[in-house]
Amino acid sequence: KLFHNILITIDNKKMEKILKPIEWKVYKLLYIEHKSDEDAARLMGYRTSEKNRIPGYKQIKNIKKSIIEKVRKVLEKGEIDYI
Repeated sequence: KLFHNILITIDNKKMEKILKPIEWKVYKLLYIEHKSDEDAARLMGYRTSEKNRIPGYKQIKNIKKSIIEKVRKVLEKGEIDYI
């Protein structure tokens, strides 16, 4: 939850530079446009082969994990300012 709040206040132009294009798309959907994980997965065109699973849940989960790890690293290095 804390990282979600920090992500919202980080300069988005700097985030676009440090994230891969697919991570940036997910970041934008989740943290700028405030879409749900399910909406983001649908908009990204993700599907699932598992019965009764939300399409793209695993992809979105892994991308969010990667985004948070990158933010954590750049915050520790002092490369991104946050409010």
